[in-house]
Amino acid sequence: MKDYRPDDFDFNKTLGEISAGIKKPNILICGATGAGKSSVVNYVFGENLAQIGHGVPVTRGITRYQQEDTGVVLYDTEGYEIGTEKISQYKANVEDWVNAFGDVDIHVAKKAGVTQELNNRIHEVWYCISAGNKRVTDMDIDVIQMLKAKKLPVAVVLTQIDNLDAEELEAMEAAIREYCQVVFFRTSASDDPAVKAALQDYLQWDELIGWAIDHLDESLREGFISALKGNLAAKKRLVNQKIIPLYTSAAAGVALTPIPFSDAALLVPIQIKMSLHIMKTYGLDQKLSNLSSLVGSVVVSESGRLLAQTLSSSLFKLIPGVGTAIGTTVNTVVASSFTAAMGYAISQICFNCATAVFEEGREIEWPDYFNGENIAALMAEWFKVSRHG
Repeated sequence: MKDYRPDDFDFNKTLGEISAGIKKPNILICGATGAGKSSVVNYVFGENLAQIGHGVPVTRGITRYQQEDTGVVLYDTEGYEIGTEKISQYKANVEDWVNAFGDVDIHVAKKAGVTQELNNRIHEVWYCISAGNKRVTDMDIDVIQMLKAKKLPVAVVLTQIDNLDAEELEAMEAAIREYCQVVFFRTSASDDPAVKAALQDYLQWDELIGWAIDHLDESLREGFISALKGNLAAKKRLVNQKIIPLYTSAAAGVALTPIPFSDAALLVPIQIKMSLHIMKTYGLDQKLSNLSSLVGSVVVSESGRLLAQTLSSSLFKLIPGVGTAIGTTVNTVVASSFTAAMGYAISQICFNCATAVFEEGREIEWPDYFNGENIAALMAEWFKVSRHG
């Protein structure tokens, strides 16, 4: 197999290309001052997305939060305080901005030097109502009804439910059903273990995220899912169902004319880019500057050896469409199957790493996960499942 070195690959450029290719949903976050909007954003997307001072004001009372390597764009309303003059302005400000969203967005994009075409509309609205206030205000109802009338998907995020007893919570939910007439989700961002344990049967974070995904166009879901702070199961489904098939198709395209085994290095750039895309989806690309090159080095060093091993494997010969004699060429079935197996292996390793780092808070040694032995074992597992599937 011809040599292919990690130095031949521009990891930062490729990660930039991957980011640029991900469409980002625009999410509007509404609610009164103190409704817990920041806590909701931080819980769902992590604390780096909506840091104080990092937003860009786009018009009076509306701030845009966007990071280049994050797959969503958030628009946060300033909020209002009950009993102040701002309450009379709040609905008008939000409505005027929603009506003019496309023009505002283009203006901000030009100022920021963004040249790509933008999808100039709000894709969904999260309206935060604090359970701590123990009531739904007329302003909440008016704004929600206005947003519904504009055919925007709207969900109420009922925050700080640890401030209510069961009877009070039931009364607030009844008010939302009667007056707002939108779906709602119970949340609390409390870090207190006792509070978390007491609320475990009430909290609906997963349901909120499921609703958000379901109400986005298919083309926008990757950005949203990749931006999530956790939800590794959703990320794994996205990788296995959408991202890996994208690269298996690319690998098959390379091998439309069967390529000599000695030229199979043509597949390596595809496999490295796939690995980086998977790693980015799990959020691992931001953990260590050298993690990308580590993954690339493993793919480069192991790809040829594993492909040679796979071609001679009885497991591989039993995959439908391959037959019993491979010969010395790599055809579309070989290329796509091998790339799919590689993608499965990298996905599972990234899932294991993300679980250890993000869910369990452990410090890990990356080479303990990203190594040829682990990749080979997981690829063999994929071939066995394919054989029986």
